[in-house]
Amino acid sequence: MDALRNFKDFLLVFNTMSETCFTRCVNTFQTRELTEDEDRCVELCSNKNIRVNHKVMSVYMEVQPLIVQKRIEEMEKLNPPATENVPESVETSNYTQSDNFTPSDSKDETQDTSSQPQP
Repeated sequence: MDALRNFKDFLLVFNTMSETCFTRCVNTFQTRELTEDEDRCVELCSNKNIRVNHKVMSVYMEVQPLIVQKRIEEMEKLNPPATENVPESVETSNYTQSDNFTPSDSKDETQDTSSQPQP
């Protein structure tokens, strides 16, 4: 998919350059061939466009990682990573088995639990 996109981008640049150079350089339509002046103009125009394109792409390749990193940092500032809300741990070392609450214990709090059988 990237190859197709790259090819389309190349064709867009090439067609734009061709149209620009043709409009700027070709003045007469009296012959099928270009005149020497037209040929030289087209050559200079196309070389200039190619050099500019290479320069723009080299600067883009240098600057793009910095732009991406800056955007990532901005997004992290706007949306900090979610931290899990972990409840504070309950200390259980002070509890014994007899301290466990069961529904039968709530019926009569005055009963002596020592006489009841331990599970």
